[in-house]
Amino acid sequence: MCGIFGIFGKNINKEQAVQSFATIQHRGKDAVGKIEEKERILLHCLHAIVGNVKQPLTTEKNAERSTFMTNCEIYNWKELNTKYNLIANNDAELLFKLLENKGINAIEELDGVFAFFYQKEDIVILGRDILGEKPLCYVFENDLFAFASEAKALEIYGTPLHLKPTEILEYNTETHRIKITERSFFKIPKETAETKEQIVQKLENYFRATMQKRTEDTEHFGILFSGGIDSTLLAFLCKKSGKKFTCYTAAFADGNTRHAPDLLQAQEVAKKLEFPLKTKILTLDETEKVVKEVIKIIETTDVVKVSVALPFYVCAKMAANDGHKVLFSGLGSEELFAGYQRHLDVWKKNGNVNAECLKGLSHLWERDLYRDDLVTMAHTVELRLPFLDYDLINYALSIPAKEKIDEKQNKKILREFAKKIGIPESFAERKKIAAQYGSNFDKALEKLAKRSGCLTKKDFLSQQI
Repeated sequence: MCGIFGIFGKNINKEQAVQSFATIQHRGKDAVGKIEEKERILLHCLHAIVGNVKQPLTTEKNAERSTFMTNCEIYNWKELNTKYNLIANNDAELLFKLLENKGINAIEELDGVFAFFYQKEDIVILGRDILGEKPLCYVFENDLFAFASEAKALEIYGTPLHLKPTEILEYNTETHRIKITERSFFKIPKETAETKEQIVQKLENYFRATMQKRTEDTEHFGILFSGGIDSTLLAFLCKKSGKKFTCYTAAFADGNTRHAPDLLQAQEVAKKLEFPLKTKILTLDETEKVVKEVIKIIETTDVVKVSVALPFYVCAKMAANDGHKVLFSGLGSEELFAGYQRHLDVWKKNGNVNAECLKGLSHLWERDLYRDDLVTMAHTVELRLPFLDYDLINYALSIPAKEKIDEKQNKKILREFAKKIGIPESFAERKKIAAQYGSNFDKALEKLAKRSGCLTKKDFLSQQI
């Protein structure tokens, strides 16, 4: 993954642009590319996973000049490269050539995650993957247009807006006008009539495919690990396929605080299933220091987002210190397989559970994905999310609600799949609590608020800016 920054205007301050770009330069340490012109500055930092192709990319065809930058991981780039005979050296170059030869609608053929800037003559186009795994923000003011991978790089120019995953933005450098075009999101497919056994087999096929495409270009990677069904499943599949990985777990413990449930569970599962596991336990003073760092990174003092980001931040740092460029997470499982209370509430009312799953997926980018990308890329670590594979999503949305949830258990069919491939029933059926509670970091914020004399965690966090 990478970082992109660009600004268009008649009176661009070069030093200011460079300083703004510096706030996101941690996103890529393999190379820095730039184009500096009177009314346009483009800057790119490369986090090389597939090939080391420096950006921005440019080309001139039929007297028309095109420029391109991206933050992407395209899993089917080799297939598209062959299909269209584009002779690209990596996925970024493939995306550029695809836009040049097939137009903007060609992004619907991409299997992967991306955010890109593409300019042909006077027209600038911004786009991102349909789920919004890769972020892209912009500022459109009276005298300038600017964009970047993170909002913090744009704050000096105005109030940053997040490009929605379903939007394609066009900016005309001559007229200084923008146009937004909507893309279609996932649809609920026809409900499958397959038996439970057939569904489990299909899930096995989809999971093996999603893990294969996300691990084939990296020899050793990290897994954010809580010992819950989602992270256990990812680690188990990686072990069965002979992949080299390390699990990471972070928790808070200080004074009379109970042992973190996620830590205990992660240690138990890792020992039983022989997963390599590294853990980090933070004291109250250590947590207070990390809180300040996390708030700056994720650009919010929201209590839930900060408390969820804390263990993620610590694990990403451990992974980076071990030399990993990639970290896996089980995010997305709750939405696909009905893991939240709201799914149960809909089920109890005989509502459409899959419609609720789809609704949750459409909001994932603003609720979780932006935060998680910022946290991992702060350590120059790319986040990969196997549960958000497009083929898996389309199939999971066809699975009947009765196979997903009831009053006794959520994510039922996923747990059946886990048991089928060899995960012990006690681990497969174990219920998971939210990350902020399982890691004890919600309790840490409570203690910090009390120690600082604040009435609430919200008050404490607001003072940390």
